[in-house]
Amino acid sequence: MQLIDEEYRTLKLDREVSNLLQSSSTGSRLSCEQFWVEVGKISNSDEGIDIPEQFQKSNHTNNWAVLVDTSRFWFNYRHVANVLSIYRSVKRLGIPDSQIILMISDDMACNPRNPRPATIFNNAHELISVYGDDVEVDYRGYEVSVENFVRLLTGRVHPDTPRSKRLLTDEGSNILIYLTGHGGDGFLKFQDSEEVTSQELADALEQMWQKRRYNEIFFIIDTCQASSMYEKFYSPNILATASSLVGEDSLSHHVDSAIGVYIIDRYTYYVLEFLENVQPNSKKTMSEFLAVCPKSACLSTVGVRKDLFKRDPSKVPITDFFGSVRPVIVTKKPIEILETPKRKKKTIAENKTKAAEKRGYLPQFPVHLVKTS
Repeated sequence: MQLIDEEYRTLKLDREVSNLLQSSSTGSRLSCEQFWVEVGKISNSDEGIDIPEQFQKSNHTNNWAVLVDTSRFWFNYRHVANVLSIYRSVKRLGIPDSQIILMISDDMACNPRNPRPATIFNNAHELISVYGDDVEVDYRGYEVSVENFVRLLTGRVHPDTPRSKRLLTDEGSNILIYLTGHGGDGFLKFQDSEEVTSQELADALEQMWQKRRYNEIFFIIDTCQASSMYEKFYSPNILATASSLVGEDSLSHHVDSAIGVYIIDRYTYYVLEFLENVQPNSKKTMSEFLAVCPKSACLSTVGVRKDLFKRDPSKVPITDFFGSVRPVIVTKKPIEILETPKRKKKTIAENKTKAAEKRGYLPQFPVHLVKTS
């Protein structure tokens, strides 16, 4: 929750002055001069404002998520499970569908090879479908392209693009960007037919910064040699993490024998395991998130880049990127609540008259101009 600092300070000062007046009236009386000296001490106190528990000061006003699966074909089932797992988590933590852009390259749920139609699972031992009944896919199939992805980030979409396919962020937006698929040193493949390079991605993020389209970005990528995709970043306020370093592969976790393919990647599996224990009022921090998958579990080295990020990740709540924002303003100003005026009950006669008026016809022909015999 966000707290407007100045309003809270005013309220606290008002309360302390009130307590001073009360103690003055019940105990030793203060002269006028002494009273204002005490008030000055209170107002100039260096003590920090007592922020209530679960409240925090923040510069951002809204959270968005851009979740992208860039692979197609049945053997890449796990990449769809990856992105839907993150989608399910951020939605559970409070980010609404209107602020989630979900891009899925292939429809695994309806693939003829799927022995469990209309379902996608991320764990062979717990059959919980991450596809569900309320998944809103914004870009599907061949709509998931490098051009559409870059246009989405930079806001340079076609004028006819519907609102649900636009990233309507501003300078107060924190954005979670999650990418999964196949990559290499300095590139990420889209649909096995085109690539976005690390330089192109870095330039797109710089355009976002210049156009005031974000406050902070948390960038996650789960591919082979994933850290190469954030090496060219040069825009401020970006925290980035990757499932593998340059020269390393990002590996899958386990196979579902009923489906015959791997169903989730190792890094995303442990990220999901961590997020399942996070609640909207959680005190877990970003530094804890960055340590979710040690090399003993991932079999690859997780990369982290913090030099562009101004804040200390150990002091950044994980809900700054994975949860909803609920601004709270504390005020001492009275709010006038007006009673809703009661509607006058109409009589049966009035209702009949009104009904007759509705059934009446207006003259459509100037009969007064026609001579009648």
